Amino acid sequence: METNQLLSRNLKKLREKFTYTQAFVADYLGITAPAVNQYENDARSIPENVIEKLALLYNVEEFDLYEDDPEKQNLLTSFAFRADEIIAEDMVTISRFKKIITNYINMSSALING
Repeated sequence: METNQLLSRNLKKLREKFTYTQAFVADYLGITAPAVNQYENDARSIPENVIEKLALLYNVEEFDLYEDDPEKQNLLTSFAFRADEIIAEDMVTISRFKKIITNYINMSSALING
């Protein structure tokens, strides 16, 4: 399977696993629902900044979005953050916070191991 097809497939599976609609993801990304549909069906190339935002939304590393092993993909999202009645604006704030924490952990690890 091609890299773009794999990415598209995984994004769709993650969205469905989180029970997000394409409209919700589109609102979070600041794009249209048809654009999300095109990303999920490999009909449109996904920009790097969108991939980064989607990784934050689904609480995975960007490279995990390219995972080919379904068991690993399931494991990655087993303990992912979920909440009822959350709006896209909330997810933007949560994603920004996740990015700060991820950067902090990476920097701390680099300082300890460096």
